[in-house]
Amino acid sequence: MLNVVIADAELELIPGEMLDDYQVRKYAKKRKKPAAEVLLDSNFLHGAIERHFPGGSTRMGRPDIFYILLQVLQESILNKRGLLRVYIHTKHNKVIHIAPQTRVPKSYNRFVGLMEDLFKKQEIQSGQEKLLTLKDADLFSLLDDLGKEVVLLSPRGRPSKPEDIIREDMSLVIGGFAEGDFQTDVYSRYSAHSIFPDELTIWSVASEIVVRYECMFGPL
Repeated sequence: MLNVVIADAELELIPGEMLDDYQVRKYAKKRKKPAAEVLLDSNFLHGAIERHFPGGSTRMGRPDIFYILLQVLQESILNKRGLLRVYIHTKHNKVIHIAPQTRVPKSYNRFVGLMEDLFKKQEIQSGQEKLLTLKDADLFSLLDDLGKEVVLLSPRGRPSKPEDIIREDMSLVIGGFAEGDFQTDVYSRYSAHSIFPDELTIWSVASEIVVRYECMFGPL
């Protein structure tokens, strides 16, 4: 089993400090939702983020990252064979578990709406099946509960070939942000590896590991 754990993800509802911002109010009105129930998205709220969190717009509010990532992971052969589990740990210590049978909406707007429903309801079901669940948990508690060997990937890590760090039963940790570094002190607990000399998107990193895992232990 391969667990993919996205750590310190920049996925959150609009912070309280921003709720009265004119750009936020306009965006929420357009979405026909209370501002406090709207997902923070720097694609539309770049200016508002900069007003309240100077310099934060390059990192904060990036649901688009997870839209692409989940399209890649949930549609992978490894997931279709039941050998993949995906977890998103947010920077505010919320953990989203994505069930293997979950299919990500093809529309980005529908995906955003799905995430907003999840933050509001704590779970998304289809019939009797729980597709998405949201719980309070820090990263270390999540990884301890999973009970697998942890492999941490970071541009700061030791250069390593993917084949040398992949294990048949493991939890792969990737940062859930476009810029910067982990907020959780992962380096004090895990050794970091880097699979490429330049920075990669999180979906590129995840897909490289998933495909190699498929070849080494999976259905390919």
